[in-house]
Amino acid sequence: MMNADCSTSRRRDGFVMPTVVFAVAIMSIVAVAALSSASDERRTSRAVRESTVAVYAAEAGLRQTYGNWPVDPVKALNPGDSLDLGWQSLPNNERYRAVIYRMDNGGLQEYNVVVQGRRTGLNGGISTVIGVVGGVPLFSRAVYGESYVWIQNAQLDSWDSGNGAYNPLLPGTNADVFSNADMTLQKTNIKGTVGAVGTIALNNNPTATGGITANQTKLTPYDPVACPTGGYSPVTPELAAVGYTGNGVLSLASGQTLNLTAGKQYFFRSIVMTGTSKLALPGGGPVNVAVQDSIYMAGGSLANTSHKATDLSFSSCGTPTDGTKTNYWGLTGGADAYFSVYAPDKVVYALGNSAFYGAVISNIFYITGSAQFHYDEALARAASPKLEVQKATWGQFPGS
Repeated sequence: MMNADCSTSRRRDGFVMPTVVFAVAIMSIVAVAALSSASDERRTSRAVRESTVAVYAAEAGLRQTYGNWPVDPVKALNPGDSLDLGWQSLPNNERYRAVIYRMDNGGLQEYNVVVQGRRTGLNGGISTVIGVVGGVPLFSRAVYGESYVWIQNAQLDSWDSGNGAYNPLLPGTNADVFSNADMTLQKTNIKGTVGAVGTIALNNNPTATGGITANQTKLTPYDPVACPTGGYSPVTPELAAVGYTGNGVLSLASGQTLNLTAGKQYFFRSIVMTGTSKLALPGGGPVNVAVQDSIYMAGGSLANTSHKATDLSFSSCGTPTDGTKTNYWGLTGGADAYFSVYAPDKVVYALGNSAFYGAVISNIFYITGSAQFHYDEALARAASPKLEVQKATWGQFPGS
């Protein structure tokens, strides 16, 4: 017969074994959990690192795209088009791909630059950043003079040709005038702001609805424009009709009318108009007339029948062929004189007492007599040759 001590020992042995097994199982689970947690932390840490590297790659790609802007391919983009620059390699097994999207409606340019950055390999992170590049409006004011502005007797106001015809009963107040040096105002009324870096001489009580302020901060001068490649405009049917020979000198005699062709760019050394000659744009624009030396329209007139200053532009280009000449531009207004002038290196005279509709960028600008100058606000939305990165436009998005 088994005694009580032996029975108790067997009962204890049967209890200890399951306890040990259970403890070992718990410890195994804890160990596996610890190992799994460590592995997860390692993967998480690596994912964060790879994601950060991908962001850096995308940022580097965005800066590279800004610094090596594909000028000509971007110019060829129509609204809604995109330009894929493909995958580019960086050090450390990093790559980026930039795609440029044109987002405007055909006026002042607006581009979204979407860049995807990534690390190569199975565990490579992916990130996407976006930046914005926009056109800088050239004609953001009615008149600009780099060295001097003289306005005498003239009346300046504004309207927007994008909203309809000019209404003299409802003149706008955005006809701003600025000189990057000095200015003289004499017996004039300007519906807009007036500013100059230097002094402003005030004679016979001139007024400006937005105020007249001297000693302003100097602006960055406007850049000169290169002349079109290929030389002066060749003889085409409309130019042959007025006797142009292809030598770059456009001379319109009294009674002659040159009907410009929509969508074309013309390039002349100089333009001279006498008598009742006319430079006409009967079919709408856009038309740009680039001139290397001088323009003199004292005997002629301009006729842009679309009544949109955005349709007809005159731009100074290159270096004058004769540096000893003033190479001034004498422009005549009229009921159909809707145009813009970009001549930051020229002396521009607004001749006569007729109306002008548009905007002027010049080195020196003079307007006298009783002329009316109406700034077309739509010019501020016109396409610009100058682009810049828009401030505070960087953004990050999930990669894919």
